[in-house]
Parts: sequence; structure tokens; C-alpha cells
Amino acid sequence: MSAHPIVAAGHRLIPVAFRDIPGFADDRFGPAFTAFLRSCGQARQTRPESFDAVCLRALAAGTAVDDAAARTFFEAEFLPHRVEPSDGAGLVTAYYEPVVPGSRVPTARFREPLYRLPDDLVPVNDANRPEGWDESLSWGRRTEAGLEPFPTRAEIDAGALDGVVEPLAYVEDAVEAFFIHIQGSTRIALPDGSTMRIGFAGKNGWPYTSVGRYMQDNGLVPPQGLSMDGLRAFFREDLARARSLMQVNRSYIFFREIAGLDLELGPIGGEGVPLTAGRSVAVDTAFHRYGTPVFVDAAIQTGPERSLEPFRRLMIAQDTGSAIRGPARLDLFWGTGAEAGSVAGGIKAPADVYVLLPRGGRPGD
Repeated sequence: MSAHPIVAAGHRLIPVAFRDIPGFADDRFGPAFTAFLRSCGQARQTRPESFDAVCLRALAAGTAVDDAAARTFFEAEFLPHRVEPSDGAGLVTAYYEPVVPGSRVPTARFREPLYRLPDDLVPVNDANRPEGWDESLSWGRRTEAGLEPFPTRAEIDAGALDGVVEPLAYVEDAVEAFFIHIQGSTRIALPDGSTMRIGFAGKNGWPYTSVGRYMQDNGLVPPQGLSMDGLRAFFREDLARARSLMQVNRSYIFFREIAGLDLELGPIGGEGVPLTAGRSVAVDTAFHRYGTPVFVDAAIQTGPERSLEPFRRLMIAQDTGSAIRGPARLDLFWGTGAEAGSVAGGIKAPADVYVLLPRGGRPGD
């Protein structure tokens, strides 16, 4: 197990028995199995080699698998390990897919752009990183003189992309756009009654900064708190102040239209498969491979008046995000729409994290 990325980075993976995982036996495994099948149907290069045989057996079983059979499958195919990060803390939050009104063209009501991926924006890695380049910048602008840092959120707000990049769609204001950037996808209710779905295409490369944490550190706590609902209400009180605060996060997201996706399915995650509400989880891909089953043991703010309720559930790693950093840092996909968003925006809690690794797999899997 020493070659696993979690261990190689100085954290611990502790083998445990399924019976010793709190709440494992009480979960419903059928929905997790269905989500796992979606990962198995994805291109092979997105999953470990050791998953190939496991996926063949899962796909052979098909979708008509009940909870008992699904539990038997996971216990037969995987070995559970508790993740013990070096700082001793796991953390779980949640996200959702917004549904907002908008337009493909600017109107008097819809004026805030959501931009498509610029043609000159390229990922930066070890192969093309210029000497002396800030390693925190993960994307850059391709120019005749070589790679240059892409404009920040503040520079884009000031017009750096005007006439250079064509917007993909428009929404009502900067606050709406900002929260779409945070979630990474949205459904846009167009004036003609149709729905446009957009998802993550890339980012400007600047590291993510939590605006909520910045506000807390500087004594700016809204009356409704730092939940998503509290921040949204606070921002809408003063849009100029809101834009200044949002620009603390220099990271900026670009989108692509996702056509032909069934409205019953969630948005497309980083793995390239539709997400499943309550069963898909965003992970740090420096430590976890897509398709990995992850069991979460936490008490989260989903009860009456944000009271804590147990959350013990097997989920599948199918997405990632700029703020998801660390082997025990997870972001739960909670669903679509305002109700899901209100709940997701209030979830932030310590968590115990268990990863299920294939029996007979290589340590790095």
C-alpha cells in the first residue's frame, strides 16, 4: 500500500473490516451500484486497470441488482481502508446544479455573461510550463511570445474578454454568475421555455480562494451566516460591494453547452458521466481515481433548522473541484434546483472517510 498516492503524500490508509465501518450495513447499496455502473461504462483511461475485471462483472450483472446483491458485490470486489490525513481531519461539504433564468443573447434583463472556453487558453503542466512560471497557475494564455498568465476575475470583470471571447449565455447579475462558477454547472431556463445545460470547460488557472473564508477572517459575517443562502442575500444588498468581494477569488470558470443530456440525469462530472444526487462525490484526484467507491461517515446539517443528522453512505468518486484538496476532503453532489441548493449550501462538517480499493489491485489504485 506504500505506493498509493495517499500514503506517498504522508497520510495513512488503515485496512478495516466492513463490519467495523459505522453505518455501512444500514446503507442502501443499489443506488451506489447504479452510479458505479456509470463509471464502468466510461472510457477505460479514466479508471485504474485493476477496475477492469471488477467493471466487467458489474456490467454483466446489469441494472437489475437489488440492495442485497449490490452489497455482496462491493464486499466481494473491494477491500475497505480508512483514510487518516496527516492533519487528522476529514471535511465534507456539498454542491448542486442550479436552475436559473437566462438567455443565449444579451437582453435588458440578462446581461451578465457566462463565457465559453477561450481559444488561446491551455492547461499548464510539467511538459509546457515556462521556466519561473508560478506553479499555482494551472492554465495559461497562449501568445506568440509564449505562455502568459490569463486575466484574473477582476480583470475579466473590467472587460479583459470583451470582444475577444463570445459568451455562451447570459444570466441576471454577477451574483448569479458567481454561484454558477462555484457549482461548475447549471440549467438555464430560456425565454422560449426550453432548457440549456452548461458545464465546466476550463478555468483561467488562478488558484481558488474561498470568499466565505476571506469574509470570516475579516469580520464580515452576514446576518444569515456564511451559508450559500446567507452569502447570496448579503451580496444582493450591495452589488458593487459583492463584486469587490467576489474578486478576492481570482479563479474564473469557463463553460461548454451540454446538448442531448436527459433532464432526469444530473450534470456531467469530471469523470465524464452524469452525476447521481446523493451518490456522486467530488474528490481530490491527486489522491483518488475516478470510479472509486468512497464511504462517508458524518453528521451533516440536513435536519430541522440545520440540525445535525447522520450521513453514512457509499458514494462514487465522479467529480472534482478547485476547492477540493486533500485525501479526506469530499464534496457531495446533492441534486438539482433551489431546494437542493439551499440544503447543499449549509453542509459543512467533519467526516470519517473510507475508500474501497479493488481486491488484488496494485497499491497505486
